[in-house]
Amino acid sequence: MIATWLGHSCFRLMTQNGITVIMDPFHEEEVGYPLLRLHSDIVTVSHEHEDHNNVAGVSGHPQVIRGPGRHKALGIEFLGVASSHDDAGGGLRGQNTIFCFSLDGIRICHLGDLGGPLSRPLLQAIGPVDLLFLPVGGRYTIDAVGADGVMRQLRPVVAVPMHYRTRNLSFELDGVHDFLKGRTVRGPVKFLQLEREDLHEKGWVALLSCPEAGVADGSID
Repeated sequence: MIATWLGHSCFRLMTQNGITVIMDPFHEEEVGYPLLRLHSDIVTVSHEHEDHNNVAGVSGHPQVIRGPGRHKALGIEFLGVASSHDDAGGGLRGQNTIFCFSLDGIRICHLGDLGGPLSRPLLQAIGPVDLLFLPVGGRYTIDAVGADGVMRQLRPVVAVPMHYRTRNLSFELDGVHDFLKGRTVRGPVKFLQLEREDLHEKGWVALLSCPEAGVADGSID
């Protein structure tokens, strides 16, 4: 499986047999830089904010998966886990859906705009995680400290930070540096390629590049 960061909280995942999943595509005018022309089989949307729900920007007549519950597309089982966009039970920014699914034997979790620590029921619902996509930029989601706590709760093999300040982002978030301190970090690199046999070392961070966002290979602001 190959994971590519398209900016903000948007990622493209491609399986060994060519199935493509796009997660949380954004509207360009909302984030301040372009979303690449995308073609996908499946799109997941964590919540209906315009920096996460640009389904129309994805071609190929993809199957769109939204909301809590169990979903199935092209033989892939998706679990949507209800969570909050803030630490007030959704009272400030509404609800958020965490998506959990497996590709090529790798258990994936995309936290969307998670706003607080995971409760015991959420942890039980999510289950084991190999590849975790988690927000780290604070202000609208968990920050570096909160992301560290979630890492300790879920204990993924590898985490990919998202939803943080980049050179071209049009609104203010915290940067990624505080989250990276003291961690084993690989990158920034163009993409992350994982196979089941790669999942023996736990707790490292893959930092992905995205030229459109202003994050180049080998360097971050």
